[in-house]
Amino acid sequence: MSLDLSDGRVLHMASTPQEPSGAARITLLEEIPRRVFDSCPICGDPATDEEHVPPAAMGGGKMTLTCAGCNHRLGSHVEADLIDWYDNHITLPRFTAPDVQGARRTARIPLKWTPEGEFVLLLSGSIDPAIDEMLQGGEITLAGLLPDENRCRLALLKHAYLAACLRAGAPAGADGDLVRHDLIAARDATGRSEVPYSPLAMGLTVIRHVGATPLASAPLVRAVVHLSEEPIEGVLLVGRIFVSWSSTFNPGHRPDQDRHLQVSLQVGEPISGTVQSVDP
Repeated sequence: MSLDLSDGRVLHMASTPQEPSGAARITLLEEIPRRVFDSCPICGDPATDEEHVPPAAMGGGKMTLTCAGCNHRLGSHVEADLIDWYDNHITLPRFTAPDVQGARRTARIPLKWTPEGEFVLLLSGSIDPAIDEMLQGGEITLAGLLPDENRCRLALLKHAYLAACLRAGAPAGADGDLVRHDLIAARDATGRSEVPYSPLAMGLTVIRHVGATPLASAPLVRAVVHLSEEPIEGVLLVGRIFVSWSSTFNPGHRPDQDRHLQVSLQVGEPISGTVQSVDP
């Protein structure tokens, strides 16, 4: 996004740091078409509901049918974290300031930076008037949560698995059973916070394309990533997220994740401006 400021400057901002973390060569092989199953490819119940692969909020299409539970309950347990990760948003943000009593909450906030590495605070929707007061005070603390990595990876496992089913049918044998076990366990959890940890999902190879233009226009494309001597096959979701069809999981290792984010912000004088451009 770019803003024309009233003082003549142009403010550029992006959802990713200026320097990418690395590069990988990817070969696109074939688009994966829609395919309808009589039985849910995840649990085997009657397939009754249109399933977006990946989620519609990411640009996915109605690619198959699953049962209501695997579509809605599994989706509600894991896909919100995937979408927050994909959009690069802070969830449950709250603000505090020295001169205002209590914390104030807003809708989720996008993480945006200038090319110089400065954080840009973008607020949308209905804003608590106390937040304006906090900003005018010049010093404010922002706290929130980052997406849960385990639930995000389980959502990616779900959509990579469904893409594999669309291409070649539901996999039989131990490998397919392992995937289905973890997805059904996530579906049947009593709530999002109770979703079991999945070493299988955490062992997926996930690569994100951060360029302005997607690598493909189709929602699902079979692809190969070349990271080492052995190519890794998987699926490219909406032209931007590569997810492997193999996992290097270690059942005995569970990395810690601190989801809590807290930063102190110094706010300068307000400057008005107009939106110049927004990249998709």
